[in-house]
Amino acid sequence: MWDKKIIAISDSQNTQGDFLNFIEKLSKSSIDALVLREKHLNATEYYELAKEVLRIFSKNNKICFLHFYHDVCLRLNHQYFHSPFQILKNEKYTCKKIQYIGVSIHSKQELKQSYQYNVNHAFYGHIFPSSCKQDLTPKGILNLQEILLQSKIPIYAIGGINIQTISFLKDLNLAGICMREALYKNINLNDYLQKCRKMLH
Repeated sequence: MWDKKIIAISDSQNTQGDFLNFIEKLSKSSIDALVLREKHLNATEYYELAKEVLRIFSKNNKICFLHFYHDVCLRLNHQYFHSPFQILKNEKYTCKKIQYIGVSIHSKQELKQSYQYNVNHAFYGHIFPSSCKQDLTPKGILNLQEILLQSKIPIYAIGGINIQTISFLKDLNLAGICMREALYKNINLNDYLQKCRKMLH
């Protein structure tokens, strides 16, 4: 089985200290990519933040996916975008102008529909209880396994994944995992990621 990737999900509202300093730290860590998910920002605010984050990630040769604002992605001539499913449906012609697209899905139906948009991968979740999805029931391992059996594209697990839950994903045919809260709360980021990788493989 191939090495599973670790994708970081940003959360500027809960990051302790200076957010761009944390972004710099992430860009120098062993994560494989970042999704700049900052849905509380308007398009103008997101554009300004994205410019700085892309500059940092480019300097350190790391991939950053922009999120939600497909027009910002095009304006910055950026070729990595992660889309909520509904935006992908509503803006399919715009999204086709972007080279590499991921999508968030929450059901088998959304997975099947996503194929027509030629997405490169999908995030499925949330798998475990998560602080940002407190009112929603987690999808759990069994639903994730069913998605993996049916999927024609790489699947990343997302939601409540940390060093306590990661072992449940070890033997699954995942492309990788996404981590948010576990990363911004951890001071020893590189040590934490190294331990997670060992438990994942």
